[in-house]
Amino acid sequence: MLTKMKIALALCGSLLVGGVGIAAAQGVDSTPDAQAQHQAKRSEMKAKMLAKYDINHDGKLDQAERAAMKNERAEEAFKKADTNGDGKLSIEEFKALRQHQGRHGGFRHHHKGQGIQGRGPGNEGPAE
Repeated sequence: MLTKMKIALALCGSLLVGGVGIAAAQGVDSTPDAQAQHQAKRSEMKAKMLAKYDINHDGKLDQAERAAMKNERAEEAFKKADTNGDGKLSIEEFKALRQHQGRHGGFRHHHKGQGIQGRGPGNEGPAE
């Protein structure tokens, strides 16, 4: 019985150390200072987004403002993918786009109850 307990503890310890090692290798920094920097960067990005797209200056993006933001971002992404500038995506350009997305996280996946606009509690919008 004691031997099984030692084996179980050793296994749990190994898994814990392995998980910490993987997190460290991926550059996860969970120190309070790093979290504060991350939060500050997110706040700055949100402020820039609101300054650019919040036409009625109410501090929120309504459905029309979100649609405008999505359209602009889609146009920018298309222009970037259309490397020869002919206004069309060739199969080669599409494949290159897909390869690029694969290296950088691919298409965004949305959690149930969260649409592209990030709807959820306190952020009303039509249900998907």
